[in-house]
Amino acid sequence: MTKLLAPHPLAKPLPRRAALFAVAGAGLLAACGGGDDAPHTVVDVLASDSSTQILVEALNEARLTDTLRNSSALTVFAPTDSAFAALLTELNLSKAQLFADKPLLTAVLNYHVLSSRVLRAQVPAGRPITPLAGGIFKVDAVGNELIVIDGRNRNARITTTDLQGSNGVVHKIDRVLLPANRTIVQTAQGNASFSILVEALVAADLVSALSAPGPLTVFAPTNTAFANLLTELNLSKDQLLANKPLLTQVLSYHVLATRVLKAEVPVATPVSTLQGEALTVDANLQISDRNARRAAITTTDLLCSNGVIHVIDRVILPKLPNLVEFALARPEFSILVEAVTAAGLASTLSGPTALTLFAPTNDAFAALLTELRLTKAALLADTTLLISVLTYHVVPGRVYRAGVPIGAPITTLGGGQFSVDAQLSITDARGRRAGISATDGLALNGVVHTLDRVILPAP
Repeated sequence: MTKLLAPHPLAKPLPRRAALFAVAGAGLLAACGGGDDAPHTVVDVLASDSSTQILVEALNEARLTDTLRNSSALTVFAPTDSAFAALLTELNLSKAQLFADKPLLTAVLNYHVLSSRVLRAQVPAGRPITPLAGGIFKVDAVGNELIVIDGRNRNARITTTDLQGSNGVVHKIDRVLLPANRTIVQTAQGNASFSILVEALVAADLVSALSAPGPLTVFAPTNTAFANLLTELNLSKDQLLANKPLLTQVLSYHVLATRVLKAEVPVATPVSTLQGEALTVDANLQISDRNARRAAITTTDLLCSNGVIHVIDRVILPKLPNLVEFALARPEFSILVEAVTAAGLASTLSGPTALTLFAPTNDAFAALLTELRLTKAALLADTTLLISVLTYHVVPGRVYRAGVPIGAPITTLGGGQFSVDAQLSITDARGRRAGISATDGLALNGVVHTLDRVILPAP
């Protein structure tokens, strides 16, 4: 991901004493051999400011003063004393307790330091900034103000900029920044709007993948988005969660294998997902999926320890075939495809109207030809018969296996009726029986159930 500037050699994995704001107090100048002729480092800038004295104490307690004083180029985001006071209240700690926790103190302080000099005019607004502690934060320009968003999505205002030291620059902020402490999954678990997403991640066994170091980008659908998908596909939540292959494909289509903040989104350029297919985002933050469906990004840049979340108002889908494409992709339905084409029904089965197709296999058609004493050519040439037979295999709406009305008449697209028993055996209008050998094939515009026999309407 984009770093603010390349790390200075001194910013390499320094021991826990790595660097952070520079501040040492006037007394530290003497202790370090400073004097009137000593360079006025960022430490001295902080020490000479009455509003950053707790920061000076913190740097001294964490033994970071010398590191900051001796670094050649730094940027320090310096919390004021009132910012530290607010942090202590927020964390329910005393100053002594904070100072006594050296790992925490060092991590927090190092999170405020960059390994290069960055003036206000050079701040990369909206883009990830990597401090010495690792992780990221970002700075947004809001009107004339610069707002820092830390790893826990807390905001701090930059109140004073470009205080110059000999080895860097100081920007004062009104809140102490904290590094991220939640993964993408933990962030979703902490937000009630993502409860169905969390259930889906568990059902698809993707929790560990989205808890890995990453970084990742997740376009996270809300509960409302999932509810709308269930309506669109005529599925219950339990049916969706039980379909692990589908669920895995759909969820991984919402994940990018890198961290992309809002300011970095490549507009109108296909972006590859973890699932393998691409999605596209336009200048209005509208996502187009592989089925030309659109979702709006409603909230951006929720920072996590292993990536970023963008909230979306619709579940996006990888390429789902329409009913004709579904059959085309499977050799066992090649005669069915020929029949649909010959009958002029391809546009009906490819359109937006939701349908359920009871699809006979090639073996089923071969048995029908024997039964009717017809050749395939003769069957395909009889358009009237074909339309009558094929529309008898189509039911309006999405009817999944769990929704098939057992024992009740089912009305077909052609107007005829058949019934299905508890063993998933169909009885057609002529009293002939056919078995449903596979169920719930998902298409963009419907559902496919496989038949082992062609069913026939009334003569």
